[in-house]
Amino acid sequence: MKISKHASAVVAGSVLVGAALPIAPTGASVVPPPSRQTLVRQAGRVVAAGVPGVNIETRDERGTRSIVAGAGNLRTHEPPRPSGRFRIGSVTKSFTATLVLSLVADGRIDLDAPIDRYLPGVLPYSEPITVRQLLQHRSGLFDYGSVLWPDPKTVARSRYRDYAPADLVRIATQKPLQFTPGRQFLYSNTDYVLLGMLVEKVTGESYARALSRRVLDPAGLRNTYPAGHDPRLRLPSARGYEAVYSSTRLTDLTTYNMSAAWASGDIVSTTHDVNLFYSALLGGRLVPPTLLRQMKQSEPAFPGFGYGLGLGYTEMCGRQIWGHQGGVPGYGTYSFTSPQGPRQITISVNRSLKLSPAAGKEINTLIADEFCGDPAQR
Repeated sequence: MKISKHASAVVAGSVLVGAALPIAPTGASVVPPPSRQTLVRQAGRVVAAGVPGVNIETRDERGTRSIVAGAGNLRTHEPPRPSGRFRIGSVTKSFTATLVLSLVADGRIDLDAPIDRYLPGVLPYSEPITVRQLLQHRSGLFDYGSVLWPDPKTVARSRYRDYAPADLVRIATQKPLQFTPGRQFLYSNTDYVLLGMLVEKVTGESYARALSRRVLDPAGLRNTYPAGHDPRLRLPSARGYEAVYSSTRLTDLTTYNMSAAWASGDIVSTTHDVNLFYSALLGGRLVPPTLLRQMKQSEPAFPGFGYGLGLGYTEMCGRQIWGHQGGVPGYGTYSFTSPQGPRQITISVNRSLKLSPAAGKEINTLIADEFCGDPAQR
């Protein structure tokens, strides 16, 4: 979830960072990935554009590298911890989609079955909505997030409010369907809350337990967990800040009850673990090849980007790029992987709501440098 750059209403974190990433023609020549000096310089530009701190991990031909810049704590001026944890927001959706597809692989969920088969009576509409349409954001369901988080002040005031998944769905279903299911793309956190409820119904265990057994443990993620109803952030990489009451004074929102996001956006992780997750997923180690191909069958979603089953997609400098963006109070996350190579980058910043266009541009440049190569050698 994140505050829209076009309005104050909250929308889920899209795969765009304020503007479309620069895309070079397919077949562009291979350029070495950015040097550490290039990464450090560009991280500094992100901070100069108004983000307190940034934490980056890249994995490519140069190896695994961690870069931090700026402040992880505005009171002590300590830098972000490279191995520290942060809220990944809607990057959670890739995890939830993987969990659902692991159950599809076991024959416990049918992708093209209506969600009413598993959760009868939860949705009040006559039009059937399939599991696949929820994963693709083609359900037509209203996004409850725009009601819960209409502006930064409400975001700050509601930081300790607790929600059950049914509460979130109830808010969404007070509105009519936004279109006939399957007809178009509309990013909605409601879709992934329903998928979390689906997981709990078919497994008989909590979303957190199912996620650990089926995704986190098999991928070897030791520093990743769903926050659930606990507002504390264990060993934070950086404290999270937002401009709530003043454009020049940032408010600390590190402590936050993320039950408002749940299976759509409540996971806490590290740059290293997020990279490990996408490496395991796109390497075919978490879902069978036939289902991974379906995850990667994208439909047009945002300018320059498609969306599959919990995965965003674009092409950059002749490379296929997969990943997701996420934004929740205090934290923005951007993670993209090109299996061709491979190259990966995960970026965490400790400010997300209404991110400035300048900061978005500098984050885009970081991503483009990783996949298009060191600008000094292009």
